[in-house]
Amino acid sequence: MSISTRTIAARRQSTEVSPTAMPGDRTVKGTILSLATVVILLSAWEIMARAKHSVYIPPVSTIAVTFVHEWFSPTFRDQGIPSLYRMFCGYAIAATLGVSMGVFIGYYRWAYRLLDPVLQYARATPPTAIIPVGILLIGIGDWMKILVIAFGAFWPVLINSADGARLVPRERLDTARVFGLSSFDSLIRVVVPSALPQIAAGLRTGLAIAFILIVVSEMIGSTNGLGYYILQAQRTFAIPEMYGGVVLLAILGYCLNAVFVLVESRVLGWHYGQTARTQ
Repeated sequence: MSISTRTIAARRQSTEVSPTAMPGDRTVKGTILSLATVVILLSAWEIMARAKHSVYIPPVSTIAVTFVHEWFSPTFRDQGIPSLYRMFCGYAIAATLGVSMGVFIGYYRWAYRLLDPVLQYARATPPTAIIPVGILLIGIGDWMKILVIAFGAFWPVLINSADGARLVPRERLDTARVFGLSSFDSLIRVVVPSALPQIAAGLRTGLAIAFILIVVSEMIGSTNGLGYYILQAQRTFAIPEMYGGVVLLAILGYCLNAVFVLVESRVLGWHYGQTARTQ
């Protein structure tokens, strides 16, 4: 084999091998770039805060020390746990009602045609608008906040579940009918599994909305919780504590989303594999 032929063969081999290594390299480089960006931004904040000596923009190091002092203490039990309890209660109500009603509405076309105008009107109501109504009818206790969270998280779950059930391919339902499945069996064994990707999308959106509404509902008529803590820190000019509360919210939101994505990837692994094969 001549030198030129060997060179061409080596180049072809390198081009065939390199694409398999590229995704991992891109992932590592992307992670390093992301971490470097965060470090640069935090360093810039630290330098500017120490240069300006502003009460309203404390250094990152001060916020970090305050964060550890506040949230690795009984403060998390007194302020953080009540918020998570309200969020999970409201989210559980929204998920249960949203999935069950959405699948029912999407599967039975007459229910979808009957209720769709009402649902489209109700979903346009901002969840924060019912806070005064909740205070009037229920008071300022936990159930008012749970109601607001459930109302806000309910609509994306309902709409996505209904769309997922309504858009199940007709051939799957015909196949179930050929095999003698009843309407209820088809709903449980065909429609629900087929609609799971859409249901998961609604649940993920509902989780984000529920987390946001924790803060909003606790800033109005509350005596504890993360929203109450942040608002009180701002009112009393405890600025590092206020920023520490915001940082805790960011960490909790990130962790909740990461856990949801992990569970979703396990439950819908079959769907991702099927999608990859069809592409």
